[in-house]
Amino acid sequence: MGYIIPPYLKYKTVSVAEFQRIYRESISDVFSFWMREAEHLIWRVKPNRAFDGRVWFPDGVLSPYENILGRHRGTWVWDKVALLWEDEGGDVRAYTYSDLDKLVERMSGVLRALGVSRGDWVVFYAPPTPETLALMLASARIGAPFEPVFTGWGWYALARRIANRGPKLVVTVDAFPRKGKPVKTKDAVDRAVPESVKVLVVERMGVQTARRKNDVFLSEVEPEPAEEAAVESGHPLFGLHAGYRDGPKPVTHAAGGYLVQTFSTTRWIGVRPRDTYFCTVVPGWITGVTYLVFGPFMVGSTVVVYEGGPDYPQWDRWWSIVEKYAVTVLVTTAGAMRYLSKQDPSLLARHNMDTLRLIVTTAEPFDEESWKWTYYYVGTGRTPAVDSVPDRLSGRIPLIHAFIQTEMGTFFTGQLPNYVFTPLKVSSAGPPMPGFHLDVVDDEGRPVRGRPGRLVVKAPWPALPLEPRVFDGLYDTGDLAVMDDDMYIFPLGRRDGVLKVNGYRISPGEIAEAIKVALGVEAVVDKVRDPMKFEAPVAAVRGQVRLEDVKRVVREYVGPIADLADVKAL
Repeated sequence: MGYIIPPYLKYKTVSVAEFQRIYRESISDVFSFWMREAEHLIWRVKPNRAFDGRVWFPDGVLSPYENILGRHRGTWVWDKVALLWEDEGGDVRAYTYSDLDKLVERMSGVLRALGVSRGDWVVFYAPPTPETLALMLASARIGAPFEPVFTGWGWYALARRIANRGPKLVVTVDAFPRKGKPVKTKDAVDRAVPESVKVLVVERMGVQTARRKNDVFLSEVEPEPAEEAAVESGHPLFGLHAGYRDGPKPVTHAAGGYLVQTFSTTRWIGVRPRDTYFCTVVPGWITGVTYLVFGPFMVGSTVVVYEGGPDYPQWDRWWSIVEKYAVTVLVTTAGAMRYLSKQDPSLLARHNMDTLRLIVTTAEPFDEESWKWTYYYVGTGRTPAVDSVPDRLSGRIPLIHAFIQTEMGTFFTGQLPNYVFTPLKVSSAGPPMPGFHLDVVDDEGRPVRGRPGRLVVKAPWPALPLEPRVFDGLYDTGDLAVMDDDMYIFPLGRRDGVLKVNGYRISPGEIAEAIKVALGVEAVVDKVRDPMKFEAPVAAVRGQVRLEDVKRVVREYVGPIADLADVKAL
């Protein structure tokens, strides 16, 4: 397959042979490699050991918050805009790093006043508003691990995640707007959260909500003093739930190793302090945590956060944000680009997006048609760069399709403009990033090239989850992929029955369980290919039940992201 060299990086591209030399050197001793990367963090106690078999940098102590926002105190970054937030209606709020730090300090005091201490879990079921983002950073500041739950999950899916974490506090909003109408997240929380658990309600829209004994509204809380916590490297920072065949399971990332890997990969993909950075993925997914809540703030970028969807009031909303705020780096999903490529081309053409210098996509395989549309139509721009020709849609800036997983914590494949940038290949997720020992193997564990196999990781990585089930000398990602002779990886999708719907990893077992709990019937859940969503769930049920009730229950209990494409009776 042919190489594509973006004009913007024509003079920074290295040969595949040079990359392979650097990569092989990095995986020949992953522990020394990552110890060198760990030097970029600020440690209260500098680690002397890389890995003890379970935890990275086990003798190190650090303040997570100092490494996220605090590192910029006293620098020019401190007085520049950290967060640009826009809602569906066009209301905008801007916070400098200094402003955001004050808000986080206040929210730390709110958490402390509500009884949250170091080691207590906080679960979020809320959109990305300045207050909820500050509360997440505040959790990290006081040493309280948190889990953001995607608001597209239904109440039953939320209840399972809350039960698994046993949080001291659940954070939600009264409601948030979606296409001009309120989505009442508080209603789902009332069904999912035990009466004994305290709920903090951020008054986002001011709508009337039921009030339970342990509900507290943000405006009513008087903050208490809250010290910034220094924690051991292995202290849990945050967690998510990842979809498996039989149901979602917790994945917990430790502070030290995860932040080392996040800071490194964010810099490697080319994010810089002077960037205006727009990530369209919300924090309920790993991309939204790593590359919205943590990574760009660690680097010192200006982070654009949009609360709504890409299609309101029209399908050019994201393009208008790129133009309005002079966005330089766009991070999004392959599925989103597929949807946008099918819209009226004039919606894209009306916007000048010449400020863009990098597009990063992730979450699912990238079909050739959508990849080319993104590279040539979105990425060419109106102004030539080096030898780009806008009138011919020649392409101008790099389109990096990077592979990520909840268990891996960060991107672990893809070209790196700030490290080793190799030529692009259509639809490829690029080669492995340095420090990640990847391979594609057959069922006997033998490396295979040019044909499908199991994508595996052969050595531990710093963001290794605390759950021991994840890595026992080899990590099988559960994904099918092709690795070519240049070591470029072409993801093909899950091979273990887990669904990929619009980039979301969904457990068929969770859908089947919801049907059984709600309707008392057994169900078999499978997947079918979908031209827009990549995959969609289907169900076959055994028992006397109306098929339309099955669809209704899945939407209500699991969420609209798990909408069934078809239901049949067994």
